[in-house]
Amino acid sequence: MKFYCGIDLSARDCHVCVIDEQLKIVVQQKLRNELPKIVQLLEPYKANLKIVVESTFNWYWLIDGLQAEGFEVVLAHTLGLYLITGAKVKTDRRDAYALAKLLLVGAVPAAYIYPVETRPVRDLLRRRAHLVQVRAGEYGSLRRLLLRQGILSSQQQEIKTATEAELEQWFAHPLVRLHASQELQRIELYSQQIAELEKTILLLAQTEQSYELLRQLPGVGQTIALTILYEAGELTRFANVKVFSSYCRVVPGIAQSGNVSRRGRASKQGNHYLKAAFSQAAVHAVRCYPKVRRYYERQLKRHQGRGRQMICYNIIAHKLAQAAFHVLKEQTEYREELLFGR
Repeated sequence: MKFYCGIDLSARDCHVCVIDEQLKIVVQQKLRNELPKIVQLLEPYKANLKIVVESTFNWYWLIDGLQAEGFEVVLAHTLGLYLITGAKVKTDRRDAYALAKLLLVGAVPAAYIYPVETRPVRDLLRRRAHLVQVRAGEYGSLRRLLLRQGILSSQQQEIKTATEAELEQWFAHPLVRLHASQELQRIELYSQQIAELEKTILLLAQTEQSYELLRQLPGVGQTIALTILYEAGELTRFANVKVFSSYCRVVPGIAQSGNVSRRGRASKQGNHYLKAAFSQAAVHAVRCYPKVRRYYERQLKRHQGRGRQMICYNIIAHKLAQAAFHVLKEQTEYREELLFGR
């Protein structure tokens, strides 16, 4: 007899529910988040057991630990679990049982379990992106402080190279100067950490042939190439380039009813890090590559409305995503004539 296990994972504990093929509950127990106790509870059913865990923020240790012990584990994507998240009565006990039932009928929306070996590199890249956003917020805070004091002459680039001596010229009040000085100190700290992360990740990526191949794409610099390389993961999980493009969120949705079909709203499904990477690459490619610029201008003539620029940039991002897929999958060099014509 086969058994199906649903684990509702929280920050400090989890609820384990094991059912058989007749939906009969065999095990239902709440445990602390300690792998040995969970393994001990599930060990009697191991030979015929399949486990599903919801993709919460702390799933790494549980999925990796169960797989290392030889269990068959599925990671459930939270976007497809409205049966659980939208339930009127929602408890850990009910959630674990619902996960087990979905696994039994084969209705679990499976999420990708990123390889353990390269997962720390990907997480470092995401941390770098977060630090860049926080540092940009500090630049904006310093800029607003200047405007509040009636100083309009300092440009954005001047703020990025500001020194303590310039602060004394800008701000007369010592408390305002202290405020600005601490902003500069935080900016310097973030810049040091970002540079250290980039140096560490680059040392790992330079041994990858795929990284150098991605750098050949128009608009793709070292940071965008790293993001594409480590966010894409194993390309074998994508059936074709269309599925990869959808995962990168560079293709629009479709709103169809009857005989009317129009561009749908942007979906949150997919990888927003890849979406940001290809969008930034598209803007840079249009700006710096003449052939891409001419293609962009041709697309502008074909579209109308206020959003036509955004649509055309997204078309370029879609083409870059297609090129990245083939470059990574076939390990071949980028050929411009295949993407934008001769």
